[in-house]
Amino acid sequence: MKIFDTILGRNQPAKSNLDNLFSLPGAAITLSVSGNLVSTGKAGVCFKPASGASFENAIAEFQTVIETMGSTEPAPSAVDSYGYEWITLVDDDFGTLVTKTHVLNSSINDAGFGSQLLCSVFPFRETETGEIVYFVYLFKRGSFYPFVPIGNEKRNSEREMAVKALIDKEIPVEPDLSHWFPLWEIPLK
Repeated sequence: MKIFDTILGRNQPAKSNLDNLFSLPGAAITLSVSGNLVSTGKAGVCFKPASGASFENAIAEFQTVIETMGSTEPAPSAVDSYGYEWITLVDDDFGTLVTKTHVLNSSINDAGFGSQLLCSVFPFRETETGEIVYFVYLFKRGSFYPFVPIGNEKRNSEREMAVKALIDKEIPVEPDLSHWFPLWEIPLK
């Protein structure tokens, strides 16, 4: 079938690779040194909730795992106006924060609900201006893109491209700009 896809110009969708999340701690050093961007100590995982006990069991399993990682409280969640649920993770150690994010994504995916996962988001704060730059990991594409919202449903595309240039050799950046969709209701800063 691959030869027919090639001849007919069909593209196969990129595959998710949760291990790509682990490229982010290394990029965080570059972001800090060259971009004056530091992690806010938070991350969010966004998904479309599924009904049923098995989905709720996957989320409960994750909560149990993060308790063993030293969290004293369950990860809070919020639902945006599109019906997507956001689970917020907090940790001052960025490597541990990325690991928690990986565990949550894996728990949902391994329970058979990978199709429900939309993205994971890591906010970074510019040390001089306070501007927030979000790094969005697209679960279904296995890649990242920077998102810089400004004002009322506007984005700073120029800043996004500058940040992309800063880290595109360190993390897998989404090459198709049409997949750099705006997330206006991110419940973390």
